[in-house]
Amino acid sequence: MVGVQRVMAVSTPAATVLGYLADHGHSEIWDPTVRSCVRSDGGGPVAVGAAWHTVSVWSGRESELDHTLRELDDRRVLFVAENPTVTATEEIVVEPADDGGCTVSFHAEVRLKGLLKLAAPFLRREFERHGDELERTLPPVLERLQGPAPAPPLT
Repeated sequence: MVGVQRVMAVSTPAATVLGYLADHGHSEIWDPTVRSCVRSDGGGPVAVGAAWHTVSVWSGRESELDHTLRELDDRRVLFVAENPTVTATEEIVVEPADDGGCTVSFHAEVRLKGLLKLAAPFLRREFERHGDELERTLPPVLERLQGPAPAPPLT
């Protein structure tokens, strides 16, 4: 298993941030590894069960994953993604701050399948680099969000 965790503070209200990040389609904008991310379940409200097909680039190689929104509440989003070689989870926790902004905790883990498990030690540096890039790209995107988003539905 390989993972990365980052914690970032932004001045945007928690409900706005959570509503934005619950829609995995936005990952094209804030995740530097994502090349495309399209809704794959026919659309509708962003709720538990919503799904996206994502194309990412890691170490120069394209990877396709199908992400499903597995959990969503007033502070947390959990996506699970899978393809024949990996199972990945992305957990995002958004905590309101006293100043009206919020703290965003991003935690991703990838479980490699089959012989790819042997590559896990070599991927740690790549994941840390991804975390560093995410810390640079995500906060400015969240800072630009305007007004409170509707609260995500409780599950």
